[in-house]
Amino acid sequence: MNTQSTVLVTAGLLLVLSWLLKNFFDRRISSGQTLFWLLPLIVAQILALFPTLIDRVSVLWGNLIPVSWITFVSMVLLIIYLLYLTVQLNGYSKVIELARSVAYLEKRLRETEARCLKLSDKLDRSE
Repeated sequence: MNTQSTVLVTAGLLLVLSWLLKNFFDRRISSGQTLFWLLPLIVAQILALFPTLIDRVSVLWGNLIPVSWITFVSMVLLIIYLLYLTVQLNGYSKVIELARSVAYLEKRLRETEARCLKLSDKLDRSE
């Protein structure tokens, strides 16, 4: 990779990193998600700054073409992220179930209060 490509990739990664941190500090992204994406961004930044590492890792990986292991690692990362999101969504479904239960209990309470008011009105009129 030539110097111009390294600068371009580094600038792009720094933009993504700054966007990630901005959204974290604005509380749009949780700390878990921020940490999850921070590690791959830092590793990508290191690989962009030192492109010979990509060749060394690809030889260590057993492939002669660096693109194949980069694609494989990217797919594994995305699968792990999908599993993380599945766990998060499962937690939200429990919150939704609790909210429905609270809404049902509030409805029953209002109905009970209305019946009690009607009974108290009938008792006041009969006296």
